[in-house]
Amino acid sequence: MFLNLIVNAAHASAESGKSADTGRIWLTRASAGNHIEISIADNGCGMPPEHLDKNFDPFLTPKPVGKGTGRRLAIARSVISEKHGGHIDVHSVVGEGTRFLLRLPIAGRPATRAP
Repeated sequence: MFLNLIVNAAHASAESGKSADTGRIWLTRASAGNHIEISIADNGCGMPPEHLDKNFDPFLTPKPVGKGTGRRLAIARSVISEKHGGHIDVHSVVGEGTRFLLRLPIAGRPATRAP
């Protein structure tokens, strides 16, 4: 899941014309009560607002045919929310970059009771 987000950030930097010297990916983490927050951000091309609502739809990708399947972000959201009980948000500005913020419960996903 982290690798998927980092690969997306690297692609966004390359698509914006940035080189290995000017493209940046930032990984940060912080405690927030009973959660940990992990941020993965880039200074790539950013995403237009109309793509943000559909960002996690499976098989949807703004990339040309053969350049992406549109599965990476759908998989990341599934792992974070369904498997770990967390949440993922995306903030993006065209021409400036994108930041994904992951919130995961420190204690793990709460146990569910059998009916």
